Amino acid sequence: MKGLIIKDLYMAGKYCRTNFIIMLIFLAFSLWQRDSLFIAFYPIMLSAIIPTNLLAHDERCLWLQYSETLPYSRAQIVSGKYIVGLIIQTAFLILTGIVHAAAMNIDGTFNLASFGIFMMLLLTVSMISSSINLPFMFKSGVEKGRLAYYVMIGIVTGGSVMFSSLLTEEIQQKIDLYGSLPIVCLISIALFALSWYLAIVFYKKREL
Repeated sequence: MKGLIIKDLYMAGKYCRTNFIIMLIFLAFSLWQRDSLFIAFYPIMLSAIIPTNLLAHDERCLWLQYSETLPYSRAQIVSGKYIVGLIIQTAFLILTGIVHAAAMNIDGTFNLASFGIFMMLLLTVSMISSSINLPFMFKSGVEKGRLAYYVMIGIVTGGSVMFSSLLTEEIQQKIDLYGSLPIVCLISIALFALSWYLAIVFYKKREL
């Protein structure tokens, strides 16, 4: 299992450099566009498709067929992609949080409660973005599963617009974000766990 994770991290560093550069650019740009949640969320959304890119590369190189001869189960193959995705997303979750806190300090508007809401939203976006693509791709292949990626982009884009309005003080007074967001976070984590489980089930049944 450790070997699979090291292999995928190496492949991410080699073949997904453009993704990382774009993610860092958006992080820097978010310092100047502090009111745009989409810009803040985009690095997390982009990091969520890195496991998809790795899976696509495995398919092109016929590595999935080769892996059948190795002492790894299909559950471990799937789990390797999810774990690598979690590692990358956690790193960018922390970086985005640092940048957002810096932006709030620059404006002189840092507030622990508002920052907590932002981080919970970011975690929710991270979990949902990671949950949609991989089960379809492990079931039907990367090309047929790409539709799920576009669905994910649409959901997160629409969600970022909606949540932007929720962060205004007037609406926060009417909606108990502090009480509801932790529940939403837990639901998104459960969705991620379900996605992981379904991907394993689908891949075990798939003919290569």
